[in-house]
Amino acid sequence: MTVDIFDSHKEPDAVFLPLSSERYCQFYDMEMADFHADLPFYLERIKAPGTILEIGCGSGRLCRQLAATGADITAIDLSLSMLRLAKLNTRPTNISYLCMDMTALALSRQFDTVIIPYHTLNLLLTADKTKTCLEQIRTVLKQNGRLLLQLFIPDQTILALGTKKLFQFQMFDQPGGGKVIKEIRRGYTCEQLTLEERYRVRPRQAGMANEDLSHILQLAAFPAEKWQALLHDSGFRIRRQFSGYELAPFIPGRDTCLFIEADLY
Repeated sequence: MTVDIFDSHKEPDAVFLPLSSERYCQFYDMEMADFHADLPFYLERIKAPGTILEIGCGSGRLCRQLAATGADITAIDLSLSMLRLAKLNTRPTNISYLCMDMTALALSRQFDTVIIPYHTLNLLLTADKTKTCLEQIRTVLKQNGRLLLQLFIPDQTILALGTKKLFQFQMFDQPGGGKVIKEIRRGYTCEQLTLEERYRVRPRQAGMANEDLSHILQLAAFPAEKWQALLHDSGFRIRRQFSGYELAPFIPGRDTCLFIEADLY
């Protein structure tokens, strides 16, 4: 991944069409299907076989891997497009997929482990919505259960952006040939990160046209101590916290990835 910071970025004018939910799911799965870096954090902390609730399962890449432990998994997501893709990709029979809002859980059972992976909780944007979600999770987590989550935390580079944008790009091979170039423009203001994700699809096949697609994604960008306070106020006790996929000690201002293991008071 290449990173740059710029005040003004001059390039030929391009027209980016809105990215549909179905195409976004395809690109997400292309990028994330083989991602395993966070798996050890969860594998080392779940109770096997046990019961797991995954909140924000996306295309199912994590729960498919956890299913190999024999766990009984309930996986929820708000996106029907993601869930359709997850069901298409899933062979294990010990996963149940449900379309559900994480701030309005409607579940009649409790779980040994609740997982909120890969910045899913950041999508709620406000402290009030986050607290609502955590309070509902408290009701579906067994008394001796574990809450495992990954959060995005802004580092000094993000906090210092001001009116500037942080630019990143990645390139992926497209099934059937060609490339997808993903560009991300990040901006920060008032504890909120705005990401413009642009996808330049280059099939390199006769009869197939190039595509330029984009959408806007926003994440809560609270400091670590605010997340810690929200967990505490919602009835959770933080047992351990780590930085990044190497699970090193978390250092505020330097690290953007925070893994938390918590249980109930």
